[in-house]
Amino acid sequence: MRIEPEDSFWPEKAAFSDAERQYYETLHRSRRSLSDPAPAHIVTAPTPITAVPITAAPFTTAPAKKAKKIKAMAEKETPNKVLYMNPLTMEANFFLETLNSVNQKNSQPQLDPYLAKMLERIMIGIEKYMDRNPAYILPQEAGAEGEGVAFVPPKELQTIKRTFNCTSCSNRIVGNTIVKAVAHLSEQHPNPNPNNQPVPTQTFASKQEKKRAQVKAREKMVVQLPKKAKAMIVGEITNVFKDKYPIADKLKVIPEYDKIEQDLCKLLTPAFPKQQLRVYKFGSRITGIGSRSSDLDVFVDIGNTFHTFEHRASNTTITKLRAIRKFFCGSDDWRIINVIEQARVPIIKTCHLPTGIECDICLNSLGFCNTNLLKYIFESQPLTQYMCIYAKNWLERCKLTEQISTYSITLMVIYFLQLQRVLPPIMTLQAEQCLQVGLVGPWIVNFAQKLPSELGLEQVKVTVPVVKGYLRTFFLYYANFDFEHFLVCPYFGMPDMEIQNFEKLLPNRYTSYVLENRDCLLQLQKPMVVQDPIQLNHNVTKAVTRYGLQTFVDYCQQTAALLEEPSANWRQRST
Repeated sequence: MRIEPEDSFWPEKAAFSDAERQYYETLHRSRRSLSDPAPAHIVTAPTPITAVPITAAPFTTAPAKKAKKIKAMAEKETPNKVLYMNPLTMEANFFLETLNSVNQKNSQPQLDPYLAKMLERIMIGIEKYMDRNPAYILPQEAGAEGEGVAFVPPKELQTIKRTFNCTSCSNRIVGNTIVKAVAHLSEQHPNPNPNNQPVPTQTFASKQEKKRAQVKAREKMVVQLPKKAKAMIVGEITNVFKDKYPIADKLKVIPEYDKIEQDLCKLLTPAFPKQQLRVYKFGSRITGIGSRSSDLDVFVDIGNTFHTFEHRASNTTITKLRAIRKFFCGSDDWRIINVIEQARVPIIKTCHLPTGIECDICLNSLGFCNTNLLKYIFESQPLTQYMCIYAKNWLERCKLTEQISTYSITLMVIYFLQLQRVLPPIMTLQAEQCLQVGLVGPWIVNFAQKLPSELGLEQVKVTVPVVKGYLRTFFLYYANFDFEHFLVCPYFGMPDMEIQNFEKLLPNRYTSYVLENRDCLLQLQKPMVVQDPIQLNHNVTKAVTRYGLQTFVDYCQQTAALLEEPSANWRQRST
């Protein structure tokens, strides 16, 4: 951009920027004040800086009255108002805001030697620059074409986003605020070169080798526990259950569920007048480990399809789901949040407005069957419910719920307690059941509801030391679990279940089903394998990545170590 004399610049041009016009209008009024000291941050750039493009707007001469009004408004403005800024100004302002933010957060200011040296260099640099008596920005009366200082309006400059990148780990884009960058460095990013030694560059023959090297480097990293998770672990364990357990237990049966069931039947019955319709509630709210923010899972049985199994939803099921969706959209009592058709079990996420409870509507009965099994386990051995409530909150605070679901961590707790001879294998509970009764497809969904004493197991008395001891052992167990060669299997409930030979041990109903459906095999080639105890061909942790598994293992290791120490203020212990 070229700065030209104001008399010949914008009135004769067909296009101009409003900011530029304001600049020249203000400049004419403020020439007398230029002899006074101007703001320190308006200085010419010592090195050429690329200007941010400013989109020009078409100009039409305003009527005389409008021109007078604009002139009167302009005269009311402060003569020394800054209309243009150097991009370097943004850097200085950003540094100052960061320094002020740190100064306000810490009661006792802290200064590291590197920052002290940097501040000293900045002060010396400013003094040297000001000693050169820099000229303030003025329009050039007779400049050659293309000459001039490129500046940007303040509003335009403030909209420029900063993006912080991390070159030492896979999470290259850290964020656009200094807070996110600091959090990444302090909690997730290890120091690969603490002594600032020269790092030899490594060449790779192919992209595959480079990717494998990155995966190996990532596996060696130890990800630190988030602060919220650490605060929960080192605090009093009774605080976790003081509010969580009564709420979770109360949410198993509340009047709002009856209202939801009635409204759901009233809404959907006209959609399928010739087919029988039943509603089944399931999920964490019904098992006794839910919270007020948990969804209510609902299975709608249309046309007596309870015993029908679909590994992937058929066209008939998708058609029913779409028909249901239309009725939700036309109702005043329901609000559609999302429709997920491509999932293994398609669902409609909706909110029941009279109660404010969000519901996941599906057409698959296995979730309801799994819930019945968990309810029996929690009621027969309450220790399991306490541990699952803790593990669920731990998972949320560790931000691992995108890969490891509440149901997955619950099965891991059950398998761990089976190895401790506290819970029976699911296979044992189903041994006496008739294969022709309680089937959903090839899978047995009913089981014998026996007391622990009837199964030769001890009834564990729930106390704070007992729960904490089991939790510590639980996290330590999975911190050292060999996920590469073994899987978590609540169905057999035995240790050392090798992945390599596992399918040979499964019952005939699994073998017969996968022989006819080769694409429905249990996914054993995943980084983490946790088998569903009812649907035996379902790995509930198939979405976990290698990095996600490594993070989970690191968190388990650190959690087990923290639980070994006596409860105290975690801030005091970290000093």
